[in-house]
Amino acid sequence: MLFRLNFLKAWGFGQRRDVSGTFFLPVSASDTFSYTAEVGRKALHLLALVIPFGMWGLGMPLALYLLGTGALIAVAADVGRAYSPTFNTWIRAIFGPLMRAEELPDVGTRVTFNGATCVLVGAALLALLFPLRVAVPVLTMTMLADAAAALVGRRIGRHTWGSLSATVEGTAAFVLTGLGVMAAFSSIAVAPAVASVVVAAAIEALPLPVNDNIRVPLVAALVVVGGEVLVTGVPA
Repeated sequence: MLFRLNFLKAWGFGQRRDVSGTFFLPVSASDTFSYTAEVGRKALHLLALVIPFGMWGLGMPLALYLLGTGALIAVAADVGRAYSPTFNTWIRAIFGPLMRAEELPDVGTRVTFNGATCVLVGAALLALLFPLRVAVPVLTMTMLADAAAALVGRRIGRHTWGSLSATVEGTAAFVLTGLGVMAAFSSIAVAPAVASVVVAAAIEALPLPVNDNIRVPLVAALVVVGGEVLVTGVPA
């Protein structure tokens, strides 16, 4: 019995863990996160476009199965690095330069899910809750618009929304990019598409606790569905 308890403690079980981070990450970017690192991080958004277009190409239910599996693996990896010093060191060595300080807690302090994990979780939830004709445009829009907002806001942002850290310039970049992306998809009517972009920009700027890679696309998709019901009377 004593051996079993020592074995569990060695792996971190039985120790009190702070899991308050989870998907409720700090909303402010680290002051030490350089603009160059931000560019590299947002470049991953372009690579991650394989997710929405892959969803469209694969169709349902295969897209949901793959996204769900990927999200579970990513969540398990984040949990694993919170418990294993070796695994945490490996993750930091490979992905650390592209991760914010709040995404890199010390081992044994708390479980924190990084932005890439939240992208996969958000994409899986979109595939689960909405038709692909809504999920794919919305996910593409939020990925590119979020990247534009971050890069423009950090580079030329001078005017903040009151006490918020988000800038007017960054929000404008989000809206313009989002409108351009949504215009490329014919599966969503104009009014719901425009409304989804504007609401998504507001949700992205607000300091809400849920990670923006989850909350923004889900809210935007809800706006599309609600808008289509109001405009056409036909649910998505």
